[in-house]
Amino acid sequence: MEKFIFYFTILILLTIGCERFPNLGNGYQLDYNGMNDISIIKCLKEGDAPTIFIYGHILDYAFDSTFIIVAECPRDSVPGIKTMSQPEYQEAFEQSTFRQYWIINKQEKSEYSLDTLTKLARYSNVYGPFKKDDYLRKREELKIPRELILKED
Repeated sequence: MEKFIFYFTILILLTIGCERFPNLGNGYQLDYNGMNDISIIKCLKEGDAPTIFIYGHILDYAFDSTFIIVAECPRDSVPGIKTMSQPEYQEAFEQSTFRQYWIINKQEKSEYSLDTLTKLARYSNVYGPFKKDDYLRKREELKIPRELILKED
């Protein structure tokens, strides 16, 4: 019985202590994707499954009433991924310093398009992925407030 009470107490403490993902505004949320990485999603139509806007391993994010800014490391950024075992790959991924940056303008309408040449799907209000210099230029162009920063800015 004491063991049961101990485990039950631990379970309650873990449940209470778990942080919920913050609401990013305008229906945008953080959620786990299939790789147990955190992605940014939004339901575009009521009753539909959520659409993933940024799929990857989000390292840092910040948001205000207009913008969401993100630093991300995509899982396919590890060189030699196809020839590695899962433990080797995971270790290499965790040591990766590759970063790319995204900006979502929550005030703009999100329209889907598919580039038939590159086969890349895009949403009109999602900018990126960017290298750091390009990201910083786009921030200025979009007039993102200086107070909205990532740890890596």
